[in-house]
Amino acid sequence: MNLQVYKNRGKEYVRIVESYRDPKTKKPKIRVIQSFGSKEKLLAENPQAIEELQAKVEKMKQEKVQQEAKKISERLHDFLHASEPTHVQHGAVLKNYGYELYRMLWKELALDYFFDYRQKRDSNIQFRTKVPVALMTFSRLLFPDSKLSTFEGKERFAHGFPCELEQLYRSLSFLSSQKENLEKHLNKQMDKKINRNLAVAFYDVTTYYFESVMADDIKKFGYSKDNKVNQVQVVMGLLIDDHGIPVSYELFPGNTNDFKTFEPVLRRMRDEYGIKKLIIVADRGINSKNNLLFLKSMGFEYIMGYKLRSGSKKAKEMVLDETGYTHVSPEFKWKKCEFESSVRKDGKTYHIHDQLLITWSLKRQQKDRKDRERIVAKSKRLVESTSQMKAEMKKGGKKYVQLTFLEDDKLSLNEEQLKIDEQFDGYYGIQYSDASLAADDVLTAYHGLWKIEESFRVLKSNLETRPIYVWTEESIKGHFVVCYLALVIQRYLEYKLQQQGVELSTEKIQDAIRSATISLIEMDEQEFFIKNEPNEDFKDMLHALGLNDAPAYGKKSDAYIRPEK
Repeated sequence: MNLQVYKNRGKEYVRIVESYRDPKTKKPKIRVIQSFGSKEKLLAENPQAIEELQAKVEKMKQEKVQQEAKKISERLHDFLHASEPTHVQHGAVLKNYGYELYRMLWKELALDYFFDYRQKRDSNIQFRTKVPVALMTFSRLLFPDSKLSTFEGKERFAHGFPCELEQLYRSLSFLSSQKENLEKHLNKQMDKKINRNLAVAFYDVTTYYFESVMADDIKKFGYSKDNKVNQVQVVMGLLIDDHGIPVSYELFPGNTNDFKTFEPVLRRMRDEYGIKKLIIVADRGINSKNNLLFLKSMGFEYIMGYKLRSGSKKAKEMVLDETGYTHVSPEFKWKKCEFESSVRKDGKTYHIHDQLLITWSLKRQQKDRKDRERIVAKSKRLVESTSQMKAEMKKGGKKYVQLTFLEDDKLSLNEEQLKIDEQFDGYYGIQYSDASLAADDVLTAYHGLWKIEESFRVLKSNLETRPIYVWTEESIKGHFVVCYLALVIQRYLEYKLQQQGVELSTEKIQDAIRSATISLIEMDEQEFFIKNEPNEDFKDMLHALGLNDAPAYGKKSDAYIRPEK
């Protein structure tokens, strides 16, 4: 219920409206509760009219809540008709039962079995590690926070996680030791449960910073992809399948170059998972000749972005030569060229025979020009101020600034470089190894990189992998295992929903699950629950997964989601 000021034929009117969902169409609608006419007339009669109406709306909301609470109380009283409650606790405790969706996937992926087995086999830990690990995982998915806050908030779940704070921290060390075993287990489960195609996988690298300047073996200063230049960080290389479900990841010290993250991940793929044929799709940051040579030695194929502006002279000539382009439309063209490069390694010269797919689009041309105009504007400011240039030495904007030593260290705009770059506006290169691939297949695979970019966004935003509140190397690694496990479960849920035609973003799924709550009420020294109305997305998810919602009310022990009979 809200106070709404809306326009009609240029005039503003005031009314109270209420949102609801049409039971037939399932689309959101609004109903008018009360109209007050022209805003101008209202204010002319009473300058405080809007404030008073807003207060009225708030009072109406409170009355509605009280009415609903009364109905709920009467409903529960009817349910308990067999006994006369002598005492009702004031207020009700709100708890989330929607997390049971994640719990079901946890069981489906045999994670209780995994942690029980590995704990018994590989440790002398006495408490059940699966309890604090599940708590940390579900909390990371729904209420991401520090380990202390996670422990303090464990009572927000409808069913208990009997564990102590110390057990959360000890479990991080255990998780660190089980990282590779957990990956193997999850990949084995995924092979059983989904139509997984590991003929194509996507790889990329990102960084995670700490609120610290204290470096050690893993937390180091390096190039930050979040522009956190004064904080230590770690580097993550992540490999996902074509559904966006993580396959494997590795953590590296914060000063590791993107190129050096590549080999360990792929070597494990071959040696531990037995994958012999694979097309790796990656962005330009991973494209080094040593990486390409390594992939060929492994028998893997690749599709990678190629930096045209800093590429070889031959590549640039192919780009600007209009011969061979297929003009799909006035806004897009492409051509495929044979492309050879060479690299020296261990005293030998190796020749790499590839294909280069060159594309041009009007949309990219417009973006390139806009980006360059911004850099040129900054370069011009630097040319005008030597002191500002010195201050900006470690930042962008210097690309078109040149220093002339023969003229008293004069700064000037590099017009020649500017003209060279303009020639390549709109062009993009994709280097790939399998000459039999059609251009459309290459483009489709390469455009799939958004899946891994989105995975990094989900890790950083939805699961709040950062900031990181633990500091020892084992705890840091354990923290990332929790985040990886949470991402696998989230992506698996999204996959299952998509298979049933339900397309919901990560945010909407999380909001839907968070909306599924119960109110606990103590009556006659017993705990009963009343289910609060979850949002429509949650109902759609249950229907798609063949599940029945928790009953409207009952004993606390009955507040579960159940498979449809």
